Amino acid sequence: MLFVRKKVGGRIMLRIAVILVLLPTTWAAAIHLYVSPQGSDTNTGLDPSTPLKTLQRARDRIDEPGILGNEIYVELMSGYHDLLIPLNLTHGYTALVTFRSYQHEEVHVTGGKRITPSLFKPVTDPVILERIPEEAHEKVRQIHLPDAGITDYGTMSVYGFYRERIAPLELFINGNPLRLARWPNDFFINIVNVPDGRRGVRFGYNNSRDARWVGEKEPWTYGYWFFSWADQSAKIASVNTSSHEITLTAPTKYGLKTGHLQKKDNIKVGDAQQGGYFRVINMLSELDQPGEYYIDRSTGILYMWPNTPTGYLNDSDIIYASILDDCISIAIGANNITFQDFTIEACRRFGIDGTDLESVSFLNLEAKNLGSYGIRSAGDSRNITVSGCEIHDTDGGINVSGGDRIDLIPSGNVIEDNHIYKVGRETSVGADGISHSGVNNIIRNNYLHHGTYSCIMWSGNDHIMEYNHFEDCCQNATDGGAVHCGRDWTMRGNHIRYNYFQNTLRTWPGGQIRGIMLDDEFSSVTIEHNVFFTNEVHANIGGGRDTIIRYNVFYNATEISVDVDGRGLNGSDLPELEAALKAVPYTDALWSSRYPKLAAMAYDNVPGAPRGNQIYKNIYYMVKGSKLISYHGAYLANSTYFNVTDNFQVQSSDFVDPEKYNFQLQGKAKAWAAQNGFDEPIPFNQVGPRFAPGPTYLNKGMTIL
Repeated sequence: MLFVRKKVGGRIMLRIAVILVLLPTTWAAAIHLYVSPQGSDTNTGLDPSTPLKTLQRARDRIDEPGILGNEIYVELMSGYHDLLIPLNLTHGYTALVTFRSYQHEEVHVTGGKRITPSLFKPVTDPVILERIPEEAHEKVRQIHLPDAGITDYGTMSVYGFYRERIAPLELFINGNPLRLARWPNDFFINIVNVPDGRRGVRFGYNNSRDARWVGEKEPWTYGYWFFSWADQSAKIASVNTSSHEITLTAPTKYGLKTGHLQKKDNIKVGDAQQGGYFRVINMLSELDQPGEYYIDRSTGILYMWPNTPTGYLNDSDIIYASILDDCISIAIGANNITFQDFTIEACRRFGIDGTDLESVSFLNLEAKNLGSYGIRSAGDSRNITVSGCEIHDTDGGINVSGGDRIDLIPSGNVIEDNHIYKVGRETSVGADGISHSGVNNIIRNNYLHHGTYSCIMWSGNDHIMEYNHFEDCCQNATDGGAVHCGRDWTMRGNHIRYNYFQNTLRTWPGGQIRGIMLDDEFSSVTIEHNVFFTNEVHANIGGGRDTIIRYNVFYNATEISVDVDGRGLNGSDLPELEAALKAVPYTDALWSSRYPKLAAMAYDNVPGAPRGNQIYKNIYYMVKGSKLISYHGAYLANSTYFNVTDNFQVQSSDFVDPEKYNFQLQGKAKAWAAQNGFDEPIPFNQVGPRFAPGPTYLNKGMTIL
């Protein structure tokens, strides 16, 4: 047996040549339908030697007499299964139907069109060469998309700040996404004036580069126009190169302001200097580096600079253009379906999408190169399992909701052992690693990292988030948290425990970045037995009530371990909070027995007061200062609002080896813990996925050490 170690992010995985998991199981009553890109839809599909060609035909065969009602395995044989139309599963099943790879072969289900590399040609039109930057002349290639059978180019649309994106046609080479030509490539331009005020559509900037933007056919912008927590794309109506002003076709959501973005020390710039910066996108004149593309919709010509190691194409390159909006769509209320052990990619919105589903499982999938979430199960979905999936290069990872909040009926949904990263290719705010809501979702043993904003955004009651590893979340926006929720008193009974929070830091001007953010009076969360290290703020209580923070390790916050405030005392969010309170039966027998402190709010004359919070028996280490908590107002430092007791400050030497994720206690920390019922911190090897996520062909039996 061969063992080879591989590092993925901060985690070590082990490759084993012998595969011992996910072996096909054959039951007496099971029927197997085989599908191959080399098959024929005139075949029966009942034998590997006579496979069907398309998933659509396999779906139709499932409903035929003699097959329907049996346990069914749709065996996807090796290759790229390119969907000509979305795979629509129009109903549920009385027995389990599983779509999976055949014998763990490499299988890709795509919503795209494969393009032969030889169709891409050098650019020779002098008019185009005049517009493209000189450094790109040799490398940029063009294709007339109708020559490849592509006439649907999609449309540019507004996205950002929780608006789900339907991407236009996108291009992928060897599984790697290209992006629309833009400038600046990896930064932004400050707005220097807003002549018509905040709610206008015109703004100025200091840059003479705009001379090259004249004559662009479909120019857009993308920016953080007012707040550094609200991104948005916006279409350009005109560019004035004399005054260096852009006029948009419509106002942005929160308006416009001047920017103060700097390339040096921007993390020191706070709330007052946030927002007011942008970039231009979808401009042929800015196609200036590998991995960029542009489509001239009037001619059907796509221009791109290959993101290959050489910057050129060769005949072996695999090139896909996304065509379909959703790859797989599941009908409302469908049930008893499993997707297992293959890659799904190259769709303009969701990889797999459904609403009000029941007993649907997503196992060991890879979802990548999508315009929005990889897996979405919306509405009141029950008994959904998302396990062992590898999700990346999307605009959102997993979106699951379910359960009955009125009667507090659990959803039965479990999201576990997934690896989720780089899920904000274009959108930042709203492209969450995991977005979940409802009642009693279990979120455990996931590794989420390199998120543009929240790695988990959540709402609802009685959720458990445990044994997860969060790293480098909130990379593109501010005033957020790796785990983030907000503006509700009624969403109670939630537990965040036994997790690692690492390197959640502010890199843009704006509000603080936290490991856990309880925003706008969110209340009654139990935060315990976590390890926080090198975050700007480890956790905050944003004016909420009845939260418990205990038995955590807070190590080396760059600002403060715990940040608290009393924002609810000004009543600014009171109408929305009271409406949410009245929407649930919080004083009835079920709710009042489950959440007695919520029921007592019926008699509270100052409901916005941050009453009943407890912060006790935490161990903390600070490089600078000795404070555990920052109070936004001295009046908050009282036990009625924040009861802070029995927390213990230590030195770095009181942990065995923090630089290697070993927070085992020693020295005075160990002695204090023994006296105060503080358990040893959760070992690092007990958080994150318990086995190698993704299809077997990617991992070759990889397991996690």
